[in-house]
Amino acid sequence: MNTRLLRNRPAYVLDRQTAPAMWLVETLWLFHATGVQTNNRFCLLEQVMGRGLGPPAHRHPLAIENFLVLEGVVVFRIDGQSVRAEPGTFVHIPRMKPHTFTVETAETRVLNFYTPAGSELHVMSLARPAEQRRRPTMAEGPPPEDQQFNETVSRLYGSDPVTALPFAVMPSEALLATPADAWAVGDTHIATPPEAPAFEAFGAHWRVLAGAHDTEGEYDLFDVLAPEGSGMPSRVLGADEAIYVLEGTVTIDADGRSAPAGVGSFAYAPAGSLFSWHALTKSARALVFHLPGGFNRALAHGRGTDALVQAWDEARGTRYLQHQSLPTAEVPRAPHENPLTA
Repeated sequence: MNTRLLRNRPAYVLDRQTAPAMWLVETLWLFHATGVQTNNRFCLLEQVMGRGLGPPAHRHPLAIENFLVLEGVVVFRIDGQSVRAEPGTFVHIPRMKPHTFTVETAETRVLNFYTPAGSELHVMSLARPAEQRRRPTMAEGPPPEDQQFNETVSRLYGSDPVTALPFAVMPSEALLATPADAWAVGDTHIATPPEAPAFEAFGAHWRVLAGAHDTEGEYDLFDVLAPEGSGMPSRVLGADEAIYVLEGTVTIDADGRSAPAGVGSFAYAPAGSLFSWHALTKSARALVFHLPGGFNRALAHGRGTDALVQAWDEARGTRYLQHQSLPTAEVPRAPHENPLTA
């Protein structure tokens, strides 16, 4: 099925070996999604950092910033509060909320994404291409020398200093202060898979790290446990969808092309794409994004029945290739109703 006329960008798959890689401030940056690829809806960066790294306190007037810790421990300071984030922890930071973080472990890997896109251009403007796919030394990936240029691109791409500009100086206790700010839009949201609301659908176990109500409707995010063969059936997407593989291997089918995706692989499919994914290994675990959000409501209203989940998802604009009949809904009979004349 050719869906080219239904979408304005192609679907794609990247992994840790094929994603563009850059060095900046002793950090390896992998660019899984940029505004060019997502029509500025979303950008996703994977960072590999060492102990002690982190920016001074700052805020973003233009975008929501989000983190998911993959490996290691990161301590976030947000709006005057401290959060210790271990692997699996998800952190949502609203626009204008003062925040920073410090890396607590020697080798730490996080996903860092923004809605809408744009902040990735700040990093790209200051970084240099990575010579190898590893975390650089500070000499190999130093801070920017031209701080006037850093200030210009910081403001251009939506980073405002609270104590100092990102990438300007190494953090110190004085630069980590994040006073509560009356200008913040929305609430901080922290989630871990064991404590997240969970639903069953299409043979998989969906843990809701963030629903549309947590993200101003920008996106929803799920940590999905998928036994072999389970996953999402073929659909013409009504919203952009992305998947990042955490464990095992899944097969990605997008617009008639199929590709296996292992740990660290990322797939993005814009609305209008013909898209599906299924676990190839005995079990797989993946992060699944929908942009804008709303699939969390389909899961909640579906109550574990695939046909109901599909019906609610189709109400959002997605079209499933295989129809599932809805279960018969019995209307309770009124006590005075005569069954022979009803």
